[in-house]
Amino acid sequence: MEFGIHQNVFIVFFAIFWGAVANVQPRWKAFQWPLIFKMCEVFRRVLLAVLVMNVLPVLYFAFSLWVINDRGPTNGDSVGRMVAVVVFQGVLPAFGMFAIYRLWLGIVELRPHWFYKLDSNDVPRPYRHVEPTYRLSSEERKKTGMPVVDLGEDAGWRNIAASLFYLFVAQGAPWLFQRFVC
Repeated sequence: MEFGIHQNVFIVFFAIFWGAVANVQPRWKAFQWPLIFKMCEVFRRVLLAVLVMNVLPVLYFAFSLWVINDRGPTNGDSVGRMVAVVVFQGVLPAFGMFAIYRLWLGIVELRPHWFYKLDSNDVPRPYRHVEPTYRLSSEERKKTGMPVVDLGEDAGWRNIAASLFYLFVAQGAPWLFQRFVC
């Protein structure tokens, strides 16, 4: 199988965006594998992360490659049109990785107590230095020396809406371009 230039561009940008998303994960400890059988919150968080941050990106990647398969530039295209096709059919679909990250974050913010402890005293003593607790935006900022993730009290639905927006840009804009410009 040979990929077109737009598919190669998609692959590169998807990898870059997946790397950018992976770069913010350490503070969230989404993949806290050593503690999955120590705390039910960690087990749920790792399970959610595997499904949303590992399985969904692979499925989205395969789906996007399939969708943009025959939408690439042709030999008769001008340079400007070729660039537009590569951007709309290659770069924009890669933004779907940010939709996946926002979905994960939105789910966590909807039910933070399912994925993190609220009080560091509820975390077993040997893990307090590595297992974050959460605090909501309205709570007082205390210097505890323990890892903490800050969550917005009403940000869950907004992050899910942002996820849908990214998904629309990632899949809708290329479709609209193909439909109305091509």
